[in-house]
Amino acid sequence: MKKIVYILPILILVVLSACKKEVSPANTSHQNTHATSDLDGKWNLVHLYGGIAGINENYASGEIEWTFNTQNATLTVNNTVGNSSYYSLPSGTYPFQQISNSNQNYLVIDANELGQFVISGNQIFIDENKKSTGEGACGFYMELER
Repeated sequence: MKKIVYILPILILVVLSACKKEVSPANTSHQNTHATSDLDGKWNLVHLYGGIAGINENYASGEIEWTFNTQNATLTVNNTVGNSSYYSLPSGTYPFQQISNSNQNYLVIDANELGQFVISGNQIFIDENKKSTGEGACGFYMELER
């Protein structure tokens, strides 16, 4: 019984220390000077990384497409990867909105805040660890390209 008492705190410490804040490209080198309408059009998820397991997945163009329509405030997802990935949005059409404060923009999809996003040229960087309510850990980072 004594072994369990000593091992349990060590396991908890290991799990908690596995969730560390990673520096993503959105955190360091991109400034968002774009309006919401710059979201309009088709984007391809090309890279998903982070999370508690430290995953690192790349996707081919067309495997997971996001099409934003700011006029209707809808996001249409075409996900041909399915459930075999860490990526969670299945194909469908979702309402979305943007929360903006202090030069920072946050993406809300189907009433769930995804995280902070930055548009830089033909790329969007999304950081699930940065929410409008504060910072977290163990979320994913996403890179989408036109």
